[in-house]
Amino acid sequence: MYEALPYLYIAIGVALFMLLGSPLVSVSAACLYAAGAIVWVTRSSYRRKNSRHQVENRKNRWLFPEQIYEYLPFIYMAVGIATLSHIPGIYGAIPGAVLCLAGALVWIIRAIYRSHPVPAG
Repeated sequence: MYEALPYLYIAIGVALFMLLGSPLVSVSAACLYAAGAIVWVTRSSYRRKNSRHQVENRKNRWLFPEQIYEYLPFIYMAVGIATLSHIPGIYGAIPGAVLCLAGALVWIIRAIYRSHPVPAG
């Protein structure tokens, strides 16, 4: 249950945002989504296998501040979900789906790279 909590927070936040349209529910959904993202990023930072220097670009500068870099997949998905739910037709569907898929891909790659190895036995 402990490992599933950030995913549960995010899933409930997204479901509430997509299914119910009142402003109070949308604020609650955004808070749940943000709480899930914060918990996931905090846990994954302790599991990071690479050093901070390996994430720098070629000119030894960060492309993004570290906090923004850590939250990029969640930002992509949040903007994608907002686009899908607020812009009607193909003009919202394609960019929203692309943003959601990009965020999910980055999130999956980070989750795999930062997961603890399974003990042998």
